[in-house]
Amino acid sequence: MLPLLLDALYPRRCVGCGGFSQEPFCAPCAGMLPRVVAPVCPRCGAPIGELPDCAYCRGYTYRFDRAVCVGLYEGPLRRAIIHLKFRRWLRAVEPLAALVVETLTHPETAALREVDGLVPMPIHAFRHAQRGFNQAEEIARAVSQQIGVPLMLRVVRRRFYRRPQVGLTGAERWQNVQGVFEVVQPEAVNGKRLLLLDDVFTTGSTFDACTDALKRAGAVEVIAVALAREVDTLQRR
Repeated sequence: MLPLLLDALYPRRCVGCGGFSQEPFCAPCAGMLPRVVAPVCPRCGAPIGELPDCAYCRGYTYRFDRAVCVGLYEGPLRRAIIHLKFRRWLRAVEPLAALVVETLTHPETAALREVDGLVPMPIHAFRHAQRGFNQAEEIARAVSQQIGVPLMLRVVRRRFYRRPQVGLTGAERWQNVQGVFEVVQPEAVNGKRLLLLDDVFTTGSTFDACTDALKRAGAVEVIAVALAREVDTLQRR
């Protein structure tokens, strides 16, 4: 009775468009989810089509070993991430986690589930206090429960509060995250193979900086996993 009453008083909304919907993604948004489809760049996870080389990460050197991206940062997926991060639509956590799980179930990526742990990208304590939660941590917790990879919380932290990456050029993004991350539990990552999960991959600079800290602490392999890959600006070089 209570769920019916709550639904009547507070109708559920699609996390993609905000329209009334009993499902997390309404049928039109579910049909328009911008998935990343093969062929993709193994280095940065961007779709490369018939191109012989990836235009998005050409010239970059990454510390992480591979990148896997669920979809493109546009349409319903982009809106769902924004609704979660900035409007606190926590209802988006489960469907977004389900998209990650689906991606990690594909034959070409299923082996990635044999890692030792799942690390959510940390946010600074000030940002956490502002937002009330870390979206990467919430999604990683749901993914961990579904695929059985141990969730590794509080093993790495952001040492400094820096300005948001949004709106910065590629070079500014890389400079902005230099030296930001610190592993506080090196014994937890030493000798381990890890998935590092975040919401959006743009230049890969944040993934790279966090991976650098993890590998300095002894991690032997780090795979970057992103919900969405931004590709429409050629990384704002």
